[in-house]
Amino acid sequence: MAFGRKNPETRALRETVAKLPGKVSEWTPEQRAAFTKQSDRAMREQNGVSVDD
Repeated sequence: MAFGRKNPETRALRETVAKLPGKVSEWTPEQRAAFTKQSDRAMREQNGVSVDD
């Protein structure tokens, strides 16, 4: 998975994804939650919405 943005939340998402198993079916509930949280933060950042809202 490649992300072209250099924003902090997007960078953190890239790091989160790098730590996950290759298959989504192998993710633990905690890993799914971490991915979802960071993915949402990166999406908000890329759309110009405060990530703290």
